[in-house]
Amino acid sequence: MKHPVYKIAILALLSGWSILTAKDISVSAYADKTSVGQYQQFTLSVEISGEGASRIADPQLPEMDSFASFLGSGSSQNIQFVNGKMSVSKVLTYHYQATEPGTHQIGPVVVKYEGQTYSTNPIQIEVKAGGGRPSAPDNRQRQQQQRVSSEPGDDLFVEATVNKKRVFQNEPVTITYKIYTRLQVASFGFSKEPATTGFWKEDYELPTQPVTSTEIVNGKQYTVATIKKMALYPMTPGSKKIDPLVISCEVRSKRQSRDPFDSFFSDPFFGRTETVQVPSNAVNIEVLPLPEAGRPADFNGAVGKFKISAWTDKNQVKTNEAVTFKLKIEGRGNIHHLNPNVHISGEFETYPPKEAENIQRQSEPISGSKVYEYVLIPRLPGRQKIDAVEYSYFDPDARVYKTLKTDPIFIDVEKGRETFSMIPAGTTKEQVKWLGKDIRFINTGPVEFQKIGQAFYHNLLFWAVLIVPLFALSGALGYRRHLTRLDEDVAYARDRRARGAARRGLAKARQLLKAETQKAFYAETARAVLKFLGNKLNVAEAGMISDEIRKILENRKVNTTLIDELFSILNTCDYQRFAPSEASETEMQKLLKRSEKVMSDLDRELRK
Repeated sequence: MKHPVYKIAILALLSGWSILTAKDISVSAYADKTSVGQYQQFTLSVEISGEGASRIADPQLPEMDSFASFLGSGSSQNIQFVNGKMSVSKVLTYHYQATEPGTHQIGPVVVKYEGQTYSTNPIQIEVKAGGGRPSAPDNRQRQQQQRVSSEPGDDLFVEATVNKKRVFQNEPVTITYKIYTRLQVASFGFSKEPATTGFWKEDYELPTQPVTSTEIVNGKQYTVATIKKMALYPMTPGSKKIDPLVISCEVRSKRQSRDPFDSFFSDPFFGRTETVQVPSNAVNIEVLPLPEAGRPADFNGAVGKFKISAWTDKNQVKTNEAVTFKLKIEGRGNIHHLNPNVHISGEFETYPPKEAENIQRQSEPISGSKVYEYVLIPRLPGRQKIDAVEYSYFDPDARVYKTLKTDPIFIDVEKGRETFSMIPAGTTKEQVKWLGKDIRFINTGPVEFQKIGQAFYHNLLFWAVLIVPLFALSGALGYRRHLTRLDEDVAYARDRRARGAARRGLAKARQLLKAETQKAFYAETARAVLKFLGNKLNVAEAGMISDEIRKILENRKVNTTLIDELFSILNTCDYQRFAPSEASETEMQKLLKRSEKVMSDLDRELRK
């Protein structure tokens, strides 16, 4: 990214500017603001230019925790070829939220390149007391009331709530993230997810299209949607802090209109769209250690509520025949960490079990089951016994340890004709059935060889065997060059993958082609078209504006009728997402065919 001279001068005076030029690269760092209110955002940008810019790893950023909180980052890259020489420009942006008032210094940004270290000059920044933290609601009581909003103020914020603030070790705590908005949010994405070190995490499965509702907070009505929900299982006791979740929102500017429904049916590309980073509040959890009193000797950390069962596929077999023994544990808790201690008596040859998990993540709390499947081979005739299996867990609601126990299983074993044979470890039941039957006859007699005449070398198959590998090698080299270009040229990679991503997006929309999933269908169709556009034009689809898109397409000599059809589809999708009436399946199918055709025509036009 190259700035005109007057832009560079303005940035140097107003934002703070530091630059360093090396033999092959130039490095600069600047802030978009040198004066910012407390709890408001500012952006630190690092620009690296030069032929070797794409090979440089991420720079080392200065320590800023004492006065700012990191929210997220982004990057862009521009590659040009001028007179046969490649020029690369890469811009890395880092978003922060100012937290501590006073005058502070953003230290040097360090870049390492070809064994040398380069540092930019420090930047001064002033954080003014006050700022954009909204007050906590005074008309409802919740377990979590602390909120932090970004620069849209209290018109847009994210709230994190927990179902419990005190849990036992390995007891799940459910964290729900909701977005509250009084603005038109075109789209959002996760800029920074909270670190979950020290926890086992399970994400709940949420609808593709968030379900919205309305709530009154501090006398204001908000549109509310759950954007993320997860269950965390703490591995160790102590006080835990879950850092804020940060989302990046594309917010459309408000329209001045007396019609209360105008905002719902307005052109989705009307007005200005800006990107804002919105952090949630942090969450504090106290994790209690599991009690020592009453802890069973075989307890291995399971916490929740469980049931256990065991069975075999048959109770009468002959010696050396396979028997399947299954053990199932089901209930609420950390299904992944269930690990029963199963002891099989020596009368059976036992092989490592096959494990299968089934976890239900749609409803709270998360539940599921885990099945262990053993292959057993009885070696001795008689009435053989599979001992009862015991499994202990801690019930956090009752605050006591409980022990589950299966019934013993008896198997009547008759003497078989087959002799004893060793079976390799890891053999499955299906493989056991073929033991002794899969050895082929080996020919021990002399082998007759036949002389090959010169006619063999005139055979087409002979030459095909020689030539085909050459074509295969040539194809492999071409494919390798293609992969290298995909890694190095972002625009080329996005263009090549645009059609595939569009097909997958429309396939998702086709699955929603029903009257009851109308809203989700139109949202998925619009998302597929916008993603296709972003990939073909090498722009971020989240920040695309209609005027800019139209201008880019016109500069690329795209047919005006095709451009109008594109915006007609996007406008229809946006209208139908909020329209009170329902569209018919026939109309939805027509829109899907229109979308497929417009993307196919655009792909052909942009390749000219």
